Amino acid sequence: MSDTERGGETGFLKGLLIGGLIGGLISAIVALLYAPKSGNETREYLKTKTDEYTDLAKTKATEISDTAKAKAGEISDKAGAVADSVKARASELSEAVKAKTDQVASTVKSTAGDLSAKATDAISTVKETAHTLGEKSKTFVSHQRESLEEGLDAAKQAYQDKKEELTASVEGNGAVNKNGESAGGNAG
Repeated sequence: MSDTERGGETGFLKGLLIGGLIGGLISAIVALLYAPKSGNETREYLKTKTDEYTDLAKTKATEISDTAKAKAGEISDKAGAVADSVKARASELSEAVKAKTDQVASTVKSTAGDLSAKATDAISTVKETAHTLGEKSKTFVSHQRESLEEGLDAAKQAYQDKKEELTASVEGNGAVNKNGESAGGNAG
């Protein structure tokens, strides 16, 4: 029940009570003015009517108070039920949020662990590949150096052989000048 509806009922009851009292007073005044009775009879009549209206006002006030208390109890019960429902829903939502947070945290930790393991494996693979390439490079350079040394030795040997051959040819044939002529003056 809304505040407007409750205010409307309470306002209606107050209006009814006030209207009853005012109506009673007006009736009493009109009765005094038009009464054909003596002063004592009129005073007795007014006292009786005043007592009746006072009792009626007390009865109506008690009824209104009881109704207001009952409505307040109903409203309090409904408000308590709503508060309990809100608390239960808030608790459910809090638990759901906590569960989802835990799930996300677990997923993040798991993914981080997987990524860390993959990164470690990749680093190991790169290190192994670099080491293998380093070893192969050393072996290649070593073979190339040996080949160069063998080629250099062969070139030195060929040079030495050619030098000896030329020296022997020159000594056996005599000296040869630049033009390939004998230096001994064999013109002829």
